[in-house]
Amino acid sequence: MKPPANKRISNSRQRKQQHLLDVKLRASTERSRRFRTVSGFIFKTIVFVGLGIGAWVGGKEALRRFVWENPDYYLREINFSTDGALTREQVVTAANIVEDRNIFTLDLGHARAAIEAMPQVESAVVQRVLPNRINITIAERRPIAWVAAKGDDDPSSSERSFLIDARGIVLRSRVLLPEYYHLPIITGFETENLVPGKRVNVLEMQSALELIRLNADSTRFQARNIDLSKGYCLVVTDQRHAKITFGLDRLDKQLERLYRCLDRAAADKKELQTVNLIVERNIPVTFYDPEMEAANAAAAEAMPPKPAKPEDKNPPKPPTNVRQAEPIPPKPSPKASTPIPRASTPARSTTGNQSLKKPFRLNP
Repeated sequence: MKPPANKRISNSRQRKQQHLLDVKLRASTERSRRFRTVSGFIFKTIVFVGLGIGAWVGGKEALRRFVWENPDYYLREINFSTDGALTREQVVTAANIVEDRNIFTLDLGHARAAIEAMPQVESAVVQRVLPNRINITIAERRPIAWVAAKGDDDPSSSERSFLIDARGIVLRSRVLLPEYYHLPIITGFETENLVPGKRVNVLEMQSALELIRLNADSTRFQARNIDLSKGYCLVVTDQRHAKITFGLDRLDKQLERLYRCLDRAAADKKELQTVNLIVERNIPVTFYDPEMEAANAAAAEAMPPKPAKPEDKNPPKPPTNVRQAEPIPPKPSPKASTPIPRASTPARSTTGNQSLKKPFRLNP
């Protein structure tokens, strides 16, 4: 269908885009139209800029009055929870958290990083709870042994001894929990260069910690002291004062050999004295018999005391400045004097001197 002959194909908008000249428009009318357009643009710009400045100034003032200086948002409560020995004061001081300050001024990321930088802390969670509360939850490192300095019999009361966790990170706690006093003691290691919060990467120390981890739940064998002084092995003293020598690698296999030795000793009703688990076959083992030791102790207690010798008795000498009367010599008796028999000393029992150690070799 064709359009009518007298109808324009383009509309006014399209003609403006084509820059068509409207010859019927007067020059004065065009100037007034342009003036109104420019004036409207300037007025709108001033209005929008004024509204922006007003909103910024008003918002800043509103934040100052209702947020930053509002007493309702001042920190009033700090909830602290931990599974170790850290105190609330230690953690709050390390995180630089101050009460009676605006809660929005606290940098949670910085506070958490400062808390996790403490040697005892493994992980920390810091939460802001409006309007005026902070929650701090801490998971502390769990020490598994003491590292005792040379000559320290009681590491819990020494400033040169440290706690150490399963990863080998050195700890030092101001508050000692009751379970810390029963931890195994690692000796034979120089503690002068240990720094709290740093990890010990020495091979023998890592082997000692692995042995404690592998044997944590065992009731048959409990390591009480681990000596690292030899360097190539671990000399472990258990709860029954037996000395077991471990190598530095494949500790799980060595523990299996130890349990077999314990089974053999239990079947013979004896207790281990020394075991060398470095040897895989024909393990050198010595043990002692508790019944024989008790019999020897009873025999030693039943022995009479040794009589004192006559020459041990030294009577006091009389003073030299006192003149004593000369004794009258006795008259000789016609009968021969009979010598006084000495009290015979009973024969000493040699049962207590017998060796209690009986070596045997256990084939795997």
